[in-house]
Amino acid sequence: MDQPLPNRLRHASKILSLSMLIMGVCGIIYEYNLGVLGNNLMGSSYEQIFVVIGIMMFAMGIGAVLQRRVVGHLVDRFIAIEFALGFLGGIATVVVYTAFVETLSYSVVLFSFAFAIGVLIGLEIPLAIRINTEFSRSLPVNLSNILAMDYVGSLLGAILFAYVLLAHVSIARIGVALGIVNTLLGLLVLVFFWPLVRRKRLLSVACILSLATLGGSFPYIDGWMGQLEQRCFEDPIVYRETTKYQHLILTDRDEVLKLYINGHLQFSSKDEAIYHELLVHVPMALASHRERVLILGGGDGLALREVLKYGDVKSVTLVDIDPAVTRLASSQADLIRLNQAAFHDARVCVLAAEGVAPGERVTVTQSTKIASQLLDDREYELADISVFNVDADRFIREIGEDYDVVIVDFPDPKTVEVAKLFSVEFYRSLAKKLAPGALCSIQASSPYAARKVFLCIGKSLRTAGLTALPYHDTVPSFGDWGWYLAWSGGPEPEAMRARLRGVDRIPAPTTYLTPKVVAAAFVFGKSSLAEMDELQANTRMRPAVVRYYRQAWQ
Repeated sequence: MDQPLPNRLRHASKILSLSMLIMGVCGIIYEYNLGVLGNNLMGSSYEQIFVVIGIMMFAMGIGAVLQRRVVGHLVDRFIAIEFALGFLGGIATVVVYTAFVETLSYSVVLFSFAFAIGVLIGLEIPLAIRINTEFSRSLPVNLSNILAMDYVGSLLGAILFAYVLLAHVSIARIGVALGIVNTLLGLLVLVFFWPLVRRKRLLSVACILSLATLGGSFPYIDGWMGQLEQRCFEDPIVYRETTKYQHLILTDRDEVLKLYINGHLQFSSKDEAIYHELLVHVPMALASHRERVLILGGGDGLALREVLKYGDVKSVTLVDIDPAVTRLASSQADLIRLNQAAFHDARVCVLAAEGVAPGERVTVTQSTKIASQLLDDREYELADISVFNVDADRFIREIGEDYDVVIVDFPDPKTVEVAKLFSVEFYRSLAKKLAPGALCSIQASSPYAARKVFLCIGKSLRTAGLTALPYHDTVPSFGDWGWYLAWSGGPEPEAMRARLRGVDRIPAPTTYLTPKVVAAAFVFGKSSLAEMDELQANTRMRPAVVRYYRQAWQ
């Protein structure tokens, strides 16, 4: 560096700062993308994101230590690291998914990629600072320029991933696109610092090979991932999508539809009627009034299908957080046939706004009284039946209307974010929305395979002040499955049992359910409901039901 610098290298500090901004964007998205991939493969949601980020942060520390051993030709080393990071980040998703399909050690592959990428990120930041010492006025200025741009890039990357990429691009394409960006960044540094680069030919060849591999695979990566994913399912996949909230798979063989969310079966058209008839018709048949019905979850429209069989229902509100599920249920031909076009009923209005409207039947605008920050600036006319794509927990806390029947059809509480929908606090909020004499049914997992989960949900309901009666039946796709019939105030359990025994008909057409089946569903074997007092209730701050779920299914 004793020789006069070429004129363009006078701007080297700016180029390095720009590089750190882009690296900050790519680095944080690499972490999130691998975390989401882990969630989709292992079905443990935020847990995998936390573990992946933790491994990558630890690896960054390792890289920061290792950079002390990097000496001589720092620009060459920095460019090589960018090419390596781009290539590894670009191929990570498809390699990890291939390991998931072909081996039982995919988690080791996932965490190995997270570690390797973390080490490279840990190397590149201090190397950029060391290179910049030749072009920066002072150490404080050098540190502030490099580190500040890295932190700003992390924020931009988090926003870009959460609000743009995850909603519109597959995680496989996100990884490849980031790899291309990283490689192009290395190319920019290579071209700019060309007079200082020693191994020009080797780095140029590495750049060309990386760009050719990643760029050539980009148009085909989703197809390859689809072929790999198909090998995980015995039935042909007819629809697949990764949404902001979950990974959806719909399969079809011999007109038997199956919906999977994050790899877990949600329903099979072969026996879903058993599940949904018990979930819906038990409270609907026993309710003293059923003019106003609330369905929480159930974005597939199958519970809505059963509710719409009752002519005296005047209004139905369906709340499902993921608009992709309700969109699929209202657009996929086989699902439309299965839910009997429930979302195409003349009374149905789908609200895509992320806000919660008050109970009155008026248009939803920014001037509404409730949670205005959640609303967008579009207007929607409310029909007799409304579908809200919003978090059910927030909906229950914000809405002002009472309901005669509430159908709670959430997925099993396998993760912390779903467990809050089975918490004492949620049930207390729900109890406040029950009209006098109202009844509520809640899906509660398997009383046989996940006995503690089932009992924990019952204890949480009672802790919240609700009276709850358990019932169950066999759903062939799932085995022995359970629900709770719950209400606030009103009759004692024995009085409700008497009403159950008095049911002589189901006031709507069914394919499975009969009065005798209803009565039998409330009968359990000896000691089946024991140990409830020994279990913890599920709360927001202590999601005990997640622990019980893992004990049962793992």
